Amino acid sequence: MRGIAGVVALVGVLIAAAPASAGDSEWVRQSLAHQYELGSKVPLRDAPWVGTHNSFNSSDEMGASISAQDSNQRITIVEQLDAGVRSLELDVHLFPRLSGTEPVVCHAAEFHVGCSTEKSLAQVLGEIRGWLRSHRNQVLLLYLEDHLDNEAGYDEAAAVVEEQIGDVVWHPPGRGASCRALPLDSTRADARRAGDQVIIVSSCGQGRAWKSVAFDWDRVHEESRPRAFQEFPRCGPDFTRRDYETKLIRYFEDSTRLTATASVGGAASRDDGLTPDTVEAMTWCGVDLFGLDQVTRDDLRFERMVWSWAPDEPRRRPGCAVQREGRWFSTRCKRRLRVACRTSSGAWRVPRRVASFSRAARLCRRARMRWAVPRTGHEAQLLRLAMERGRVARAWVRYRAR
Repeated sequence: MRGIAGVVALVGVLIAAAPASAGDSEWVRQSLAHQYELGSKVPLRDAPWVGTHNSFNSSDEMGASISAQDSNQRITIVEQLDAGVRSLELDVHLFPRLSGTEPVVCHAAEFHVGCSTEKSLAQVLGEIRGWLRSHRNQVLLLYLEDHLDNEAGYDEAAAVVEEQIGDVVWHPPGRGASCRALPLDSTRADARRAGDQVIIVSSCGQGRAWKSVAFDWDRVHEESRPRAFQEFPRCGPDFTRRDYETKLIRYFEDSTRLTATASVGGAASRDDGLTPDTVEAMTWCGVDLFGLDQVTRDDLRFERMVWSWAPDEPRRRPGCAVQREGRWFSTRCKRRLRVACRTSSGAWRVPRRVASFSRAARLCRRARMRWAVPRTGHEAQLLRLAMERGRVARAWVRYRAR
């Protein structure tokens, strides 16, 4: 295991880049990066991930293969990572090559129909590993949808994983003796402390080798495609608030022609798509993982995932963050304002007294609470509601811009 230097502290994250404007892709990337850090100590049941669905399925990534002609994506996996994506999905099939069967990454039907000249799993993992070498403090969630036929196929795919990225994979404990569920109480920071950068989720598969590289997430996550999604605070119709609080919730869309054509005959069904409005509503509700299709480098949906800094913020450096109308603004740290505190149960309260940023923690302690900062879009919305109920226009959150 390797230690990773330069891990950014969760509270009081230092922001070094220059300010950027609303709609500017650099402002979006900075804001998503700040939110990623804020979520690094959030348990995996609630930690947000910007992800793509069938991340590999594009002609840019796979070339002139058969399956990539009906694509889910427009840019390569590395370009997705550069744009801010931190969760990838790879469909892994056991497919015959001239030298024998090989784990390949392709979008195929039953019995691997549709696989052709797609890249091998080794090639795709090699690309991911190359990106990770240049981004040592990043942790990825890698969903391997397994179609590996038998124990020998799973063993072969697990060996590829070990060869390509094994030294940065957060391995399930027990060396594959049993199927281990994704530990929802753990965090990305836990993986970092272990010196790892990749958390693999899949099914239990067959044999010990696969269980030694991939966590089972079938028991601990729920997923759906977006259909008539209800805005905050209802957040239905698919999951209850208890579902959101106890499991990892994933929504993915499917934009392929195959699904659209099959829906005409009732063999499949369309969804509403992960539109910018839907993505924003899901972010406020606490959806943990997005499976976006047709992502572009400056995708508007990334901007709508930003729940923290307001456009053009942070303008003041050094400065301290104040929440106003659900977004953050940087201002002078010596100002005396109300303070966002959290109770032992996690509820937000805003005491009537005011304090400077440096004395905010003391004010919360006196009220038997703790000074805090929202770490997800859902937490930010709960603070917004608490402020509205108390008719509070501004409140310090525990976040500093430098």
